[in-house]
Amino acid sequence: MATIDKIRKNRIEKLERIKKAGVNPYPARTKRTHTINEAIANFAKFEKTKKKLVLAGRIRLMRPHGKACFLHFEDGSANSPQAGIGRIQAYLKQDALGAKKYQFFLDNFDIGDFIEISGILFKTKTGEKTIEAKDYTMLAKSLRLLQEKWFGLKDIEKRNRKRYLDY
Repeated sequence: MATIDKIRKNRIEKLERIKKAGVNPYPARTKRTHTINEAIANFAKFEKTKKKLVLAGRIRLMRPHGKACFLHFEDGSANSPQAGIGRIQAYLKQDALGAKKYQFFLDNFDIGDFIEISGILFKTKTGEKTIEAKDYTMLAKSLRLLQEKWFGLKDIEKRNRKRYLDY
């Protein structure tokens, strides 16, 4: 098993590859059109009209399968007053993105990275609400691992005062 230092070094190398490819790993703006909760709440309408959406969030899970990759990503809409799940599945496939761009994603993106995905909504065979990616953009490269759910700060006051310590 890789140590935290090796994983961080690997992510820094990926960051350098992203920069060498001419991609800004920390752009100042996003083109997000809807939150994930809005997309899920209006899913039937968006699926029927095949309207292109742009969603942004943090990668929480990746499952590459040859020429296709499923990932789950989430945004802060789960913490909104109309709290919902704030998480959706994305489907990236080599045919839609192109071989070079798809391979770039597999080689340089990790769990914890912030991503913007544009595409249309559909339901998988298992009925999961999914966005089929037509394009993606790196919003922020994560250099550290996400903390496990049982780790983190227990002291609420310290969490509120030092937000940078809370992932």
